[in-house]
Amino acid sequence: MLTTRILWLTGVSLTLAVAVAVLQGCGGGGGPLVQPPGTGTPSPTTRFTELLPDAQKDASYVGTDKCLGCHGAGHRQTGAEPVAVAWAKTKHAQVNVGCEQCHGPGSKHVQAPLKTNILTYPNSASSVVCAQCHGTVAAQYEQSGHAAAVEAVISAAESNPNLYGKTCFRCHSAPFRAEMVDSKLSYRQSRDAIDASIEAMSTDTIVKIAHATHESASCVSCHDPHRQTGKLSWQGKELQLRRNELNTDTTDVAPGTPVKQHTTFDQVCASCHNARGGNPADAALNAGTARPNFHSSNQYNMLMGITGVEEQPGPIVRNNAHATVPGQCSHCHLPNARHTFTVSYDTGCTPCHTAADAAARTQTSRAQIEQGLLALRSRLRSWSQQTFGDPDLWDYTALIPAGKTPPPQAQVPIEVKRARHNYWFIIRDASYGVHNGPYARYLLQVANANMDRLGSRAASRAAEFSPAQRKAILQADLQRFRESYRRGVE
Repeated sequence: MLTTRILWLTGVSLTLAVAVAVLQGCGGGGGPLVQPPGTGTPSPTTRFTELLPDAQKDASYVGTDKCLGCHGAGHRQTGAEPVAVAWAKTKHAQVNVGCEQCHGPGSKHVQAPLKTNILTYPNSASSVVCAQCHGTVAAQYEQSGHAAAVEAVISAAESNPNLYGKTCFRCHSAPFRAEMVDSKLSYRQSRDAIDASIEAMSTDTIVKIAHATHESASCVSCHDPHRQTGKLSWQGKELQLRRNELNTDTTDVAPGTPVKQHTTFDQVCASCHNARGGNPADAALNAGTARPNFHSSNQYNMLMGITGVEEQPGPIVRNNAHATVPGQCSHCHLPNARHTFTVSYDTGCTPCHTAADAAARTQTSRAQIEQGLLALRSRLRSWSQQTFGDPDLWDYTALIPAGKTPPPQAQVPIEVKRARHNYWFIIRDASYGVHNGPYARYLLQVANANMDRLGSRAASRAAEFSPAQRKAILQADLQRFRESYRRGVE
């Protein structure tokens, strides 16, 4: 299955590499885009045609006007604006990109309005649909982590749909999220109604979506193709964003919030890149001892300075300017609208920093946080050696190396549980202080204060390690976590 997905993504990448050359005829109410002869790779149209249901593949194009009769009516449950009316206000309508260019030829659908004879979910959520016109952006997107499926999640959802599909797919499956979360939000359904619809899904439906999941997040995860949303980019542009780019109200992603809440959070990146209900309270730390109780995508929580173990009265500085910079995540990770989601010092960090200043600050922050993490790790290992006769037994039970028996967690004091929560919280954010240096440093202080109470004052050799050695040790810990996660969902 993994090999099949890799081949599929490789084919799409080749397609997108030549997409810019074939998009001159992008306007029009529908119909194929013609690949110039002799290019040697499938055209965007070829890839798009492969997405169509079999019953549609010999249909003909009828034009957008034929769609308006049914799709110009209001949503029967919420009274939301009809999809055709909303579409007419978009850039797509202005350049005459009609329904059939995204949903395929509609003659059979007009004759018999069935989902089996028109391109709809799950395949309509594929980035291939958008790549027909947005070739340059789509080629960039293919270089990002969003373009790949998380195979462990897909496999887990196929084997246990109710446990993994109904929860993990809300972020890890582009077609699931588009159909079961995003489209329903567009029609003003409440998060309770959305959650109820997901819980009512059949096993067969979830397995079908699992088979169609090739991307964790696609274009339609962030952009609504049918409507102007009024959620402008930080430069003031209408990009049909499904959610806002900046949101400093952390209520929906606060510790302990349920999945129906944090996956409908009104922040375009943070609705997935949050700790997903993670909880630093002592009761939660005592209850969840197999793995950290927050997700590995805790970047927004780190950015805003929440969900780490704290002490009264809390940090003097909870976050820095990154928390409120226009665009928040997109300001740095989408410089010049580049959809690789990687940061470039010369574009993503302006106008606050020069490229040299940003690089120097990043290097300094990373060195400081890495050294602090290794010093804390050394203390945890020393405590474990002194207490259990083995330096590896301080960790969560699923993260202890194979072949070693985890101690009863009642014998692990709450001080260690607090310290290891903060250790993993910082590592799994993966910015090493760049997102929020003050909070990362504060969490290390709290963790060390807890170890002080246990009398664990082991000297650290962190300062002796080279940057490459520091990185290797911390990356090995991350790999250990990933392997434990895969084991946990298999």
